[in-house]
Amino acid sequence: MNGVSYRMKSWKRKLPQTVLAVSVAASLTACSGGASNETPETPAAAENADPNAPVTVEASWMYEWWKPKVWGSDPVTKALTEKTGVTFQFNGVSGDGNEKASIMLLAKDYPEVMWMDRGPVLDKYIAAGALYPIDELAEKYGYKDILTKHIPQGAVDALRKPDGHVYGIPNWFNEKGEFSVGGSFSVRNDIYAKLGTPQFKTVDELTEYLRKVRDSKLTIDGKAVYAIGFQGVTENVERIANLWGAQNSSSRYYDAGEKRVKHFIRGESTLNALKWMNTLYKEKLLDPENFTYKTEQFDEAAAKGRYAVIVANFWDLWKASEVLKMTDPQAFYKAVPHPAGTAGVKPNGDGYDKTGWNVAVITKNAKNPKKIMEFFNYYLSPEGQILSFYGIEGQTWENVNGKPMLKPGVYEEIMKDSEGYGKKTGVRYLDLNQYQKYNWERDAEAPDRRADRALVEAVNFDATQLRILTLNGESKEGIAFANMTSAIDTELTKIIMAGSQEEVVTLYNELIKKLEKQGLKGVEDAWTAMYNEKNK
Repeated sequence: MNGVSYRMKSWKRKLPQTVLAVSVAASLTACSGGASNETPETPAAAENADPNAPVTVEASWMYEWWKPKVWGSDPVTKALTEKTGVTFQFNGVSGDGNEKASIMLLAKDYPEVMWMDRGPVLDKYIAAGALYPIDELAEKYGYKDILTKHIPQGAVDALRKPDGHVYGIPNWFNEKGEFSVGGSFSVRNDIYAKLGTPQFKTVDELTEYLRKVRDSKLTIDGKAVYAIGFQGVTENVERIANLWGAQNSSSRYYDAGEKRVKHFIRGESTLNALKWMNTLYKEKLLDPENFTYKTEQFDEAAAKGRYAVIVANFWDLWKASEVLKMTDPQAFYKAVPHPAGTAGVKPNGDGYDKTGWNVAVITKNAKNPKKIMEFFNYYLSPEGQILSFYGIEGQTWENVNGKPMLKPGVYEEIMKDSEGYGKKTGVRYLDLNQYQKYNWERDAEAPDRRADRALVEAVNFDATQLRILTLNGESKEGIAFANMTSAIDTELTKIIMAGSQEEVVTLYNELIKKLEKQGLKGVEDAWTAMYNEKNK
């Protein structure tokens, strides 16, 4: 993702379904007496309707943080309606979106189109026969381009379910992970310059820099500047473990030697990461409040300059940098190369997913699936993607040698107020299902941001085949994994705060035993079976 779209609950941060969501989903089968995959005929009214008649489609993004768009309030949505005859009526959701979707399914009271997580609840909708297969609708109505031209084949194949169908249209899809993940090691530039801009190629060298920061006894607003900070425990343990050459993503990695998908806790690199983080904690290099900070609290601390180094998505630091530069033009965060866990090891960054992080689905409550497919066929086409990314030709972009380019001054206006500018011009206002091939950031992004992105993307890796693995929320393995996940932040924090490296090892081994008693092997067996099925 990037800094001009609404801040999402990053798919690297998202946890699998909570035990509560799983229990809600589990009640569905009992109440319905079993699922049916039969696809009913398209509503007769839709088949006989005037193909040029406008339609209004009820839709929801199943996330509490998402602000519903007001269709027709900007030039891009107006143009989309002119092209397709479709208007979307977006509704917001309160509370956990997955739990809300589960309740909707139980009552069969869900909107015509939903943007939702790929996970157990989506699978439940599929099993209940509540969704139209996109491939069948594309075949029926002559919109094959959606899955053969508009979306890369790698993303389509990854989304295909065991029954051979594709039920969702990806939201932020790409070919090589571009504009998708942003995990970085970022330094506060003014402190970095003051301490001589040292190069830290290894974790040990980074640790020496952090000690220099601590010993400098820097303060801001009367409070100590901590050497390093991060927000979130589990995702950062995974991320830091990758510095030792691991490729963890979504709590798992593929062991090529054993040809098995394993929980990230099993990797030796995870123990290395925990030992290093324990060192940071014991030596008072790490802010202890990081373990309890909410996102807003961490963002506020970053904007006040409380950290010399931050482990986070680099785009999440852009606002903090702008605030810091108001006081000192040289005070801002910038990415530096990932340090290797051990000299000679190639560090890895974050794993990207070619399919984005959620999907748009067409439910059986759709009154006119044909018109909805007409909309997506246009929206996903080159013309539709350029419209969504760039806005109206002549107003916000121009054709330069056959390529769309933002007009002079537009990028700067976006940077001032991306949300307000989007509402006014339509540029990136929707961000519904975006193919990164058309993202204007390729050409217009400011040099400092482009430099940050280049460093991050240089060490990222393709984790699509890991990230798409979804356990049945009702299964023994699905419930076991949800239970493990709900407690792992607390368990990892306890290890990081251990009194000695020996205690770190003891607590780490105890955690593995605890997870094994909860059914870890069964979870890994299920992941491996799905992985092998996808890659046979």
